[in-house]
Amino acid sequence: MKIKSFGCSFVFGTDLADDGRDGPYATFSHLTWPALIAKELNFEYLCYARPGSGNLRILENILTHSTIGDPSVFLINWSWIDRFDYTTTDDKWQTILPVDTDKTADFYYRILHSQYRDKLTTLIHIDLAITTLQNQNIPFVMSYTDELIFETEWHAGPAITSLQDKIRPHLLKFEGQTFIEWAKANRYPISPTMHPLEQAHAHASDLMMPKVLKVIE
Repeated sequence: MKIKSFGCSFVFGTDLADDGRDGPYATFSHLTWPALIAKELNFEYLCYARPGSGNLRILENILTHSTIGDPSVFLINWSWIDRFDYTTTDDKWQTILPVDTDKTADFYYRILHSQYRDKLTTLIHIDLAITTLQNQNIPFVMSYTDELIFETEWHAGPAITSLQDKIRPHLLKFEGQTFIEWAKANRYPISPTMHPLEQAHAHASDLMMPKVLKVIE
């Protein structure tokens, strides 16, 4: 059995001790909560998360690996909804982030960006992932980073609320909070770039282990 993880820097393990940042390029960490669960279960661990990824890129990875057919559990953490993924002419992924200051980002966030689009597309991505994994009989555990996924006060017509209701049962939290907010609330060490460090991941693996065991029963 394998554990395959998908997400952004929180799952990749940015700023953890073994993230490879002192080498020629960053490598995914084996100290994240998905990796620690894999180690505890003696499962092979494969990480497809990438720092800075948006939810379209996460979805594409999930859909790609759902076709392989090897016995696996998918552990997924959806990212911030305002990241915009696109591919270049050679099919390489790029992501526009709100912190970017170049002309492309300025144009996108000033002219094209909207919270309604962010919410709708993210909900569609999550719904498609859930449906695909269920159809392929792939066990999965999903969490998320951005509470705006379930916000209903603004930009929340029937298309939004119906999808929110549909996906809500499948998205888990860490004692009622997202991973980053849970780490802050418990005063676990967090890096200057806002990534929970080893202690948070170790305790998160304890929280998520029963949920993983439940889906693979």
